[in-house]
Amino acid sequence: MLIDKKMRNRFLFSSLISLFGIGAPAGTSAYIQTRAAVESPRMFAAAQSNPIIQQINADAATGSSQAVVVDEVPLAHTTQLLPLDKKGELIGKGNILKQVNQVLNNITLALKAADANLNGLVKLNIYLKQADLMPQVQAQLGKQLKGRAKPAVSYVVGDLAHTDLLIAMDAIATTTAANQRVQYFRSAALQNNSPAAHVAVLPAGEVVYVAGQADKGALPEATRGTLKQLEATLMHLGLKKDQVIQLKSFIRPMTDVKVVEKEIASFFAGFTVPPVVYVEWLSQDPVVEIELISAAPVTAASGAPQLEFITPPFMTASPVYSKVTRINHGKKVYVSGLYGKTPASAPAQVTEIFTNLGAILEKAGSSFQHLAKATYYVSDNETSTQLNALRPKYYNPLRPPAASKAMVRGVGATNLGITIDMIGVVAK
Repeated sequence: MLIDKKMRNRFLFSSLISLFGIGAPAGTSAYIQTRAAVESPRMFAAAQSNPIIQQINADAATGSSQAVVVDEVPLAHTTQLLPLDKKGELIGKGNILKQVNQVLNNITLALKAADANLNGLVKLNIYLKQADLMPQVQAQLGKQLKGRAKPAVSYVVGDLAHTDLLIAMDAIATTTAANQRVQYFRSAALQNNSPAAHVAVLPAGEVVYVAGQADKGALPEATRGTLKQLEATLMHLGLKKDQVIQLKSFIRPMTDVKVVEKEIASFFAGFTVPPVVYVEWLSQDPVVEIELISAAPVTAASGAPQLEFITPPFMTASPVYSKVTRINHGKKVYVSGLYGKTPASAPAQVTEIFTNLGAILEKAGSSFQHLAKATYYVSDNETSTQLNALRPKYYNPLRPPAASKAMVRGVGATNLGITIDMIGVVAK
């Protein structure tokens, strides 16, 4: 159902949201809503404390935390946002600081459409064209997020959707847009030439993470085949297309993003296209892999476990990653992309990351037994091999997290070959 209010009502409604935190209208089905900007796009909300967010080892200099714990509340997930203005023109060609500011501005506008703002940031996923940009981005985040939430942050390096882009981001934030169903939003202040919604709101409660799936063939055929695989997984789980919160597509080459975008739009014909993220990977076969996040209906029986680790009958179980994980209840833990400290040793990097991860999880009230979703970015064969060799040491083979592993051009930090981020739950 498309909702498009008259400008006067938009102004009043948005003003009330800004002043009093009033949420979006509740409904009984997924819908997409368009909102107009009613304030300067450069204005950010005043800093406020957010009692539903707990930051673990927050660092003001980098504008990030090693992990963020968030209550069982609705969460806004944005599409991948670029440093473009409403007309689709690049802001800050060749200038990383201007591009960071523009992307954060666009995140602000997208979140505003879903009754969210930077004070509720939980996670930022950052995509860089060059690894040497990471220190400048961290410093700029520290400035822009001063007095605001310090989210968990992950970095990866690769080509982006347009030649002159230096950075792109997607974000997760708490929102007051409460509803029992998934809601999709567009901001009238953002470029709207993509079929994807700018934001999807995951209702409080159950969520499903589907590990990356891939089909063979040239990019158009492989994308269609991969989406059919994901559809079969959703059907097995009793889920529908209008419950999908976000897709993340690992593709090669990035110059063919429009090919994948077209196939995704066709797949969701008759439904709202959810937010989509694109990441360059170096795989030559397959050329595309897609993972997804979906809301799940409240069907878990009383006393259901916090986490379920699911292998659909048409798949083969793995001791190191689950095909699907489902969080039924509990606070979520978002862990930043972690790095080792020993550039010359792949085994040391992997071990250092998992050791650090264990300490962070303990501080957050979680554990390796309570992980739902992992993302592994590797930039050389040796770290990839060592990850495969060492991760069984840390996971229960009956309950490993759902995961995607991508070979990429860089992991953010220079001279290192791997970064890992996680989503888990606080143990009950």
